[in-house]
Amino acid sequence: MQPRALAHTMHGGHPLDVHLRDVARVAQGFAEQFGAGELAYWAGLWHDIGKYHPAFQQYLLDAEAGIKRKGPDHKTAGAALAQRWGRELAYLIIGHHGGLHDANGTETSAEVWLKERRNLPAVAEAQALARAEIPDLEPTAPLAPPSWVRDELGGEFLTRMLFSALVDADRLDTERHFTPERGARRAGYPTLAELWPSLEYYQSANRGDPRNPVNRVRDEVYAACLAAARLEPGFFRLTAPTGGGKTRSGLAFAMRHALTHGKQRIIVAIPYLTITDQTASVYRGIFAAHPRAVLEHHSAAWRNERDDADVTRWEELAAENWDAPLVVTTMVQFFESLLAASASDCRKLHNIANSIVILDEVQTLPEKYLTPIHSVLRELVANYGVSVVLSTATQPALEPRAGFGGLPNVREIVPGHGEHFRLLQRVRYDIVPEPWSWERVATEMLESPQSLAVVNTRRDARILLDALEGQAAGGVLHLSTNLCGAHRAAVLADVRARLRAGRLCRLVSTQVVEAGVDLDFPLVFRAIGPLDRIVQAGGRCNREGLLDVGRVVVFVPEDGALPRGAYETATALALDLLSEHHIDLHAPATYLRYFDDLYSRVERDSKQIERQRRAYAFRSVASDFRLVDAPTEPVVVPYSSPARDGEQRISAPPDVLLQRLIDRHGNPRDLWRALQPYIVNMRTRDVRRCLHAGLLVEALPGLYEWKGEYDQTRGLVEQGPAPEDWVV
Repeated sequence: MQPRALAHTMHGGHPLDVHLRDVARVAQGFAEQFGAGELAYWAGLWHDIGKYHPAFQQYLLDAEAGIKRKGPDHKTAGAALAQRWGRELAYLIIGHHGGLHDANGTETSAEVWLKERRNLPAVAEAQALARAEIPDLEPTAPLAPPSWVRDELGGEFLTRMLFSALVDADRLDTERHFTPERGARRAGYPTLAELWPSLEYYQSANRGDPRNPVNRVRDEVYAACLAAARLEPGFFRLTAPTGGGKTRSGLAFAMRHALTHGKQRIIVAIPYLTITDQTASVYRGIFAAHPRAVLEHHSAAWRNERDDADVTRWEELAAENWDAPLVVTTMVQFFESLLAASASDCRKLHNIANSIVILDEVQTLPEKYLTPIHSVLRELVANYGVSVVLSTATQPALEPRAGFGGLPNVREIVPGHGEHFRLLQRVRYDIVPEPWSWERVATEMLESPQSLAVVNTRRDARILLDALEGQAAGGVLHLSTNLCGAHRAAVLADVRARLRAGRLCRLVSTQVVEAGVDLDFPLVFRAIGPLDRIVQAGGRCNREGLLDVGRVVVFVPEDGALPRGAYETATALALDLLSEHHIDLHAPATYLRYFDDLYSRVERDSKQIERQRRAYAFRSVASDFRLVDAPTEPVVVPYSSPARDGEQRISAPPDVLLQRLIDRHGNPRDLWRALQPYIVNMRTRDVRRCLHAGLLVEALPGLYEWKGEYDQTRGLVEQGPAPEDWVV
């Protein structure tokens, strides 16, 4: 009698037919969220039928006996069968381990793979053995995609979502066999209904004095969010002045909207890591009674005072598939996952369906990718049960119009936001007519004991720091991505403490301080830049309305640098608008006009992502769609500071952690996570230059250690001229 075929060995063996049926059932459940359960079921049933071949069964037995060799192909048998019912299902199965391939056009494309292998005798043999054990191996009627798939873009995106359902189902079922205790750790998430009372209590306990205009506006924004949550799902616009309480109010809208319409989770995508950390911290404070409520997922997520094995483990597991009620992530992670090709990056996508997505500071989306970004957002809202909230004080013009696909039927959550902007005119914008030297900027900053200057590049920040330190006795601080995450967190804590205590504080920052970072200076200087960036910098001035009026000075540096491309175009447009005598920087309509003009001047699909998507070129799309253009490499820097109560910390300094990782003393994934706060991302071309100069060593493949100077104010310091286009 033929032994029962196995999907996996160990633990008594994992019967292949059981694995296939279980994966099919789970994938079907995932895809039913978007009306494609039947397609996911058959993909799951077919994905591993190649394992029925005797050569693969022998490979499993050899592996269990310690004989290591490359396993035989087990994808083609299922992919060839799937191709008879729909080519997209074949693409899923070919990619379920190594990721989605381009459909055509390369030697490794899915169609070439199938053409070369589908008629091999081993493929037919595996299919016959599968039919013998699974009589209902094929459907009795033709398979069809949901009726809403009307073009190539719809089909391509459905393929991505089905791929996600298959990959997650397969990995979860495999996990249940090999490490059932790991799967058990995935349980225990609170529901949004269980979390709602905590938000209600927090809001009630933290309301400010309503006689303060800022607090009154925050209360009205919160109330408007609750009222609008009853509206039908779709696109929404949350417009409120900087400091108007968008973080908490947007969460209230999302939770009430989810409870009203049966949505499964909330995903908050944020442009900058500094704001991501801050927002996640606010949410964890609100839901302190539910330690598994908030998943913070991005490349630099790191453990804090909650540093225990159980918390780390649930966060690690939840990050694999976003199976948590509230996910805080970066826009890079969110959008690059939506257009990814790798199995691990795509695994989470099916859990975006039937969710609410808050895009915080939506105006920061890169102009050159707006067309594909808007395309996938329209797809999510129209066909996957997603509501999208566009949150910012400076709303871009995203309505569809001639030559601009945009986002349709966007509804305003706060209809009276114009009055809120009028009430919260807490600053005066002074536009300096003549260019200023950096020495002049430093002198003007020192006129106030507390001032902030926001510049466009790290080069400019370094020059202004030099000018300030030449004139000031102390209290000069700096923020940029030349500082590692732990260092930036410490600087922000120091800045907040100085502002509260009325101590000297002159902060020089790049754009990392804009858009949501909770600081409140009486005087802000902003180097000329895109109009929305100027206003976001203004949001760090008189934020709490404690002064009658704060002052924001917009200046043109004599020797300033600008990032090239859309940033430079937007800056030129801002200069044109600011030259008009009656422009109102407090009026939301100003930014609609500005963005409308800007979007007409820039390329919105510079890498032809939509053309590639229509060709099902998954791998090419993933390679070309990069929100952060220049490739970077992680560099561990020797930062250390005394830990204080309430600050984030880890168990060892970075050099010790790095050595443990090199020596494999400990869990590599945990050590890598622990190193994240001590990493500066350096552009690849600069890594090569610094290696040649002896400033870097390659500690591990793809991981570098900084051997040059790391300054307690400037962070990573390069000897010699630094690249002028280092932006943030």
